[in-house]
Amino acid sequence: MKKPTISVIVPVYNGERFLAEAIQSVLAQAILPDEIIVVDDGSTDSSANVAAALASTSPVPIQYVVQTNQGPSSARNHGLRLATGDLLAFIDADDLWERNKLFTQASYLNEHPEILIIRGMVQMFEVCDGKVTPIDDPWHGANLGCSLFRRKAFEIVGPFDEAMRLAEDLDWFLRASERSVSQRVLQCTSLWYRKHDNNIWLGRPKTRIPALGAIKNHLDRQRRCAALAKSANDGGGSS
Repeated sequence: MKKPTISVIVPVYNGERFLAEAIQSVLAQAILPDEIIVVDDGSTDSSANVAAALASTSPVPIQYVVQTNQGPSSARNHGLRLATGDLLAFIDADDLWERNKLFTQASYLNEHPEILIIRGMVQMFEVCDGKVTPIDDPWHGANLGCSLFRRKAFEIVGPFDEAMRLAEDLDWFLRASERSVSQRVLQCTSLWYRKHDNNIWLGRPKTRIPALGAIKNHLDRQRRCAALAKSANDGGGSS
């Protein structure tokens, strides 16, 4: 069987502070991806210089592309259009991967060809006095960074909703569930989710509103589908 190729997509916006660590966690994987695509969503800092320094010594090709600021959904979709891999992975510029993330998940997909998405657990952490400190226990969630996708999953579900700048990952996973895209969750940590001052979710209750909106849209779609199915059944019964 041909070994599947792996593309890693890294959206970044003013991520110079942590971008190197994120990419280094990809380059430290037990199996390396075939390409890393960094999509700069209109940064005004030195993210490009950070990526260029890593690309000069990386054993994996690092492609750096720049777009005008359009949000994370657009950046990820841009990366998807450029990606050539059979398997697709994402990591945000402030997070880290567990060293065996790609090996464990790619092996699982190889052994289970019927599964389109394999997910792991997420461990929140912060760095105190230069030391990585876990916060609470690992958890499950609709997080792109803890997952590995077959390309077919995006062919079925479609791209990320570019109208959403928050909760776009939850929205995508909900649409995947509506289309019965097969997925499994492994009981091992695959993503280290960084807590820091500029984290878009932590400590900002108002950012939960888009997540509630994504859930409402999901429920609305489910109700419409149920109504259409009932109407079709009622019509069939009257003929």
